[in-house]
Amino acid sequence: MAGGKDHPTKPTAFSPPTSLLEADDRSNQEDYPPDLDSASISDSILDYEFENGRRYHAYKAGSYPLPNDEQELERIDIKHHITLLLAGGNLHLAPLNNPKRILDIGTGTGIWAIEMAEQYPHSQVIGTDLSPVQPSWVPDNVRFHIDDCEAKFWTWPEDYFDYIHTRYMIASIGNWASMIRKAYKHTKPGGYFELQELDCRFTSDDNTLLVSHNLTYWSHLITEAAAKYNRPVPRYTDYVHWFEKAGFIDVRQVIFKCPTNPWPKNKILKEAGKFQLLAHTEGLEGISIGLLTRGLAWKAEEVKVLMAKMRPELKDRGIHSYQTTVFITGRKPGNPRHSNNYTPASQCGNFAAPLTPTSVSSSAAHSPNEQGSPAPPEEINAFTPVMPVAGHGHSGWD
Repeated sequence: MAGGKDHPTKPTAFSPPTSLLEADDRSNQEDYPPDLDSASISDSILDYEFENGRRYHAYKAGSYPLPNDEQELERIDIKHHITLLLAGGNLHLAPLNNPKRILDIGTGTGIWAIEMAEQYPHSQVIGTDLSPVQPSWVPDNVRFHIDDCEAKFWTWPEDYFDYIHTRYMIASIGNWASMIRKAYKHTKPGGYFELQELDCRFTSDDNTLLVSHNLTYWSHLITEAAAKYNRPVPRYTDYVHWFEKAGFIDVRQVIFKCPTNPWPKNKILKEAGKFQLLAHTEGLEGISIGLLTRGLAWKAEEVKVLMAKMRPELKDRGIHSYQTTVFITGRKPGNPRHSNNYTPASQCGNFAAPLTPTSVSSSAAHSPNEQGSPAPPEEINAFTPVMPVAGHGHSGWD
């Protein structure tokens, strides 16, 4: 890293050491899950819309195609647990040091914002969302606002937040580059923006997921529907460019592969797969029905038939499928509040293996390009979960 200087550095990503993550061929039934401040909220915002038996937000109705009912909120909290499993219990990977102002864009149930406020009790955490579904009993240093991150202007001053966070906003953003530019504008010099995002396309490294599978068909359908709904789903490799173009420096990317069910032998990934299966069996219809009926003019009954066809594949441990989650951090140039002495992420976490039953060449994963710099992010193999970080108030980068 350029100690103390704000010269842009080439975005870095990290590859795992030599190791093998094998599929667990044993069948074990236990691996499978069983089947704002209200005073500030107007009546119109609470007057939810209902469609195909699901509840949707009323504020700027239709701009977000996923429901906000109890079933969806449960899925969001399950995804929070999965993310913590993958990230070694870390709420963030940016190297924070007692941030004073934190913004959580698309806070959902508010679970991340609440836990962040507990981890940093001297900070002020603000969570924004289109839906007022957050709890009223929260730490004193948490506030929830009904707000739209795609609005032309944000509520807060420029250079205001020490740390801005957003997570799992696919199908809710029409212009990702614009949103990242706004995050840059409202981040303090030396502050960080962190994006934790899912590429919802199912894939596999060993060709056990076939083109003929319904999971593959769904991946094509949902991305096509989102694009027609003006909410395109980026590839996980797309975000780094937008970070750089916005002006962020010290851009870092970590890639996780989250299994669709508990097929891996690795205990943490098996656990993540167990909860991922629960999230899908409980929530995939909610993700799909709004996009497919609005974006592709499907009938609700047709969506339900597709979901029924997907469920056996979701549970099939012979299909080593996964979805990719990416964590990207970038720093706004200026005087940072933390030490510039970074420890490489590969030394901070348990990057055990690529998520495949077959071996991956370590030399290919670690080889630099012709200029001696790390290979670009799209050439980096994925990680398994990182370890919890020792010490309070630090992250997987320190």
